[in-house]
Amino acid sequence: MKNSFSLFELLLTLIISSTIIIFSSKYLKEIYLENQNIQNIEISKIDLRSTKIFLEKNIKDLDKLTFTNNNLYFKNYILLEKVNEFKLIKNSDHIEIFINYDNKITQIWKIVL
Repeated sequence: MKNSFSLFELLLTLIISSTIIIFSSKYLKEIYLENQNIQNIEISKIDLRSTKIFLEKNIKDLDKLTFTNNNLYFKNYILLEKVNEFKLIKNSDHIEIFINYDNKITQIWKIVL
């Protein structure tokens, strides 16, 4: 009788441990995928910020900026890839830039002249 109870305890412990391990691994997988997604979005934001800073520093040469084939070019060199939409509007006192990056991030930049 004592041996059968010990065997039952062992089986029950094994089932509980297996369940915990399975759910823990699923949870860790979800966390990993979510962190990877967040990392990609943050990298995209950094790319956009650096592009904005570059354009602010080269404000006098904005006429050399072109948008073709989902790429943004500056003096025929690739400035930013995966741009789905780009509009540049020049006003007398500022420049307004609308950019849609990889269908994830849409921003409007206003640069004072």
